[in-house]
Amino acid sequence: MAETFADVIDAIFAKLAVRYGAEWLRKWEGVDIAAVKADWGYELGGFGWDLEPLRYALRNLPEKCPNVQEFRAIARRMPPPEFKQLPAPKADQEKVAAEIAKQIGLKAALAPKGDMKDWARAIVKRAEAGEKIRPYTLKSARQALGMEGKMSWQ
Repeated sequence: MAETFADVIDAIFAKLAVRYGAEWLRKWEGVDIAAVKADWGYELGGFGWDLEPLRYALRNLPEKCPNVQEFRAIARRMPPPEFKQLPAPKADQEKVAAEIAKQIGLKAALAPKGDMKDWARAIVKRAEAGEKIRPYTLKSARQALGMEGKMSWQ
């Protein structure tokens, strides 16, 4: 059965009543306990997704009966969890070498072949052969080959 945050506040109040007894009960004498619990629920609502800080606060109560701000401050002082470091992965060196060789081969296969300006030379050659080429395309090709001034973005 899933508990609500109101159940969490009830459990906190029960623990504090056991720990501090009459001091806890006198603290709320003459005050509507439902309003007090609602206030504690509001102030501690940020812990609703992770109740561990509230458990920490209950394990580390001060000698004097805390109010909600003091209780929240104790919860916020919870140290971060410690995680064990995983062991270093072990790899088969032959498999690693084979994968590296594949990657090197793939890199070589994807590397550009020939001159990167062959496209520009082909366009200029087509224009010189009398083919009709759009002016901007021809200008771009000539600029790429250093035959005209630089483009505005260069």
